[in-house]
Amino acid sequence: MKIDLSKIPDKPGVYRFYDKDQKLLYIGKAKNLKNRVRSYSTKASDLTPAKQLMVKSITKVEYTIVANETEALLLESNLIKKYQPPFNIDLKDDKSWVYLCLTEEDFPKLIITRKNRDKEKYLGCFGPYTSAYSVKQTMRLLRKIFPYYTAKGPMIDLGKKAGSPYHLGRYLEKKELSQTEWSGYLQQIKDFLSGKTKEIIKNLNGKMAQAAKNEDYELAAKIRDQLAALTNILSKQQVVSRANDNEDYLNIFTDQKMAVITLLKVRQGKLLDQLNFIIKNPNLNDSQEILSQFIEKYYSQTEDLPKIIITPVKITPPQTTIKISLPKKGRKKELLNLALKNAEEFFGQQKTSWEKQAGRQTKRLKDLQTVLKLKKLPDRIECYDISNIQGSFAVGSMVVMTKGQIDKSQYRKFKIKTVKGANDPKMIAEVIKRRFENDWPLPDLIVIDGGPTQLNAAFNNLPTIIPIISLAKKQEEIYLPGEKIPLKLPKFSPALQLLQQIRDEAHRFAISYYRKLHSKNNRLKS
Repeated sequence: MKIDLSKIPDKPGVYRFYDKDQKLLYIGKAKNLKNRVRSYSTKASDLTPAKQLMVKSITKVEYTIVANETEALLLESNLIKKYQPPFNIDLKDDKSWVYLCLTEEDFPKLIITRKNRDKEKYLGCFGPYTSAYSVKQTMRLLRKIFPYYTAKGPMIDLGKKAGSPYHLGRYLEKKELSQTEWSGYLQQIKDFLSGKTKEIIKNLNGKMAQAAKNEDYELAAKIRDQLAALTNILSKQQVVSRANDNEDYLNIFTDQKMAVITLLKVRQGKLLDQLNFIIKNPNLNDSQEILSQFIEKYYSQTEDLPKIIITPVKITPPQTTIKISLPKKGRKKELLNLALKNAEEFFGQQKTSWEKQAGRQTKRLKDLQTVLKLKKLPDRIECYDISNIQGSFAVGSMVVMTKGQIDKSQYRKFKIKTVKGANDPKMIAEVIKRRFENDWPLPDLIVIDGGPTQLNAAFNNLPTIIPIISLAKKQEEIYLPGEKIPLKLPKFSPALQLLQQIRDEAHRFAISYYRKLHSKNNRLKS
C-alpha cells in the first residue's frame, strides 16, 4: 500500500480503500483517520490473511470527516449496506437492535429504544439485544423484583403538588420517593442488567436485617419477598464457573452466502444470555476476519464489556481494555463448542426459513415474468412513488427488490426540485430523470405507483429500453405503455401480490420521508 498520509487529517471519520481499477475494497471508521490508515502499513503482520491480501491491492484512499465516533459508526454502517465492499461484513439488521436506556432527568425512567447512536443523551444504556421480545420479558422481570418507575404502568396520581413520581411497585415500601432513594433503586436495576446480582442480594439482606432490627416487620417482609423473587429467577440461570467470571464466548458457523455468530454472555460465573447474529456478505473473509470485524462493530455499540472474549481463532483485540483468549481445552473450550452448536442450529433454522421464502418469491417472479411477457426473470425491480400535500414538501421514493427480496440498502429518496404545485406526473418525470443520472445498477422492471398518466411521464424520461408498468391503487389495475386497456389479475395472483408488496413499500418509504421533512420544518418554525 503506497498512500500519502500527509494529507489525511488527525480527526474522526470514515475511510474507503480502492484498487487500481477504482473498485471499492473496504470501508472503515476511525477515531483518528491518519493513525488508522497508517496502521495498515506499520502493523501489517497483525492483520488477518484477508486484510493482508486487501492491503496489497490498495492504490487510493478517500475519507469523510465527521464530528465524533458515533457519527463515524453510523456513516460506516450506512455506506457498507449501500456499497457492500468485498472485504467488509454486513451485520444483518443491526439498526433494529434494541437497548434499555436510562433517561436523563430528575427521576430517570428505564425505556426501550433502538436509537443507540443517541446514547450520549442517556445516563446509561444496556445492550444491544437482538430480540425486542426478550427485552420486554426483561422489563417484566424488573417490575416483579424492583420498585420500578415508568411513564406507562400503574401510577398513583396525587396531583401536581406532589413533588415526586409514584408507582404501585410490588416491593415499594414508600409511596413518595426522594431523588436519592430513587437513585438507590436505579443502581439495583443497573446491577441486575449488568449481571451483578450478588451485590443486589447483599444489599437487600442488609436492608432486611436493619428493618428487622428496627422492628419494621412489614418492610422486612417486603424485602424478603423481593429476595425470594430474585432468587427464583437466578436459580434458573446456569452456573458455568465458580470464579465469578465476566466473559463472552463467540463462535461462528458459515457458508458461502451467510454466517451466524453466537455470543454466550457469562456474568459472575452464570450464563446470562445467548445472542445470535446473522452476517451477510462473508465473501472473501474467513472466520478470523469475520469475527475480528464483528468484535470491532459489536463492542463499539455496547457498554456491557466483559473482561475476556473467548474465540475459536486468534484475534488481535481492537480495544486494549478487553483481552481475547483462545482456549485449547477445559471448561472454556466446552462453552466455546456449545456456542458453535448453537450457531449451527440457529443457521439451520434460518436457512429453512430463507429457502421457503426464496422459493415463494421465485414463484412470484416467474409468474410476473409470464404475465408481463418479460424476456428474463426480473431480478432487480424498482418501484417509484410521490408523496406531497398540494405540492408542499414533495418527495419521491425508489425502493428495490433484488431476487424477490426487499433490498433496503438500494433504496433512494428524492426531494422534488423543479416542480411547483401538485403535479404528480411531472414529479415522477423528474425522479426518473435524476435516477438515471446516477451510475446505479439497471433494473429489469420499473413499477410506478399510479395510473396511465404517471406511467407515460416516467416512460417518456427513460434513457434506454427497460420494461415499465404502473399499478393503480383503487382497482389494482396494471397499465403498460401503449396499451389502452389495463391488465387485471386475480386477487390471489402471485404476480399481483409481489407488485402490491413493492408498491406498498414505495408508498410507505415516500410517506416517511415526507413526514420527516414536514416535521423538521415545523420544528424550525417553532
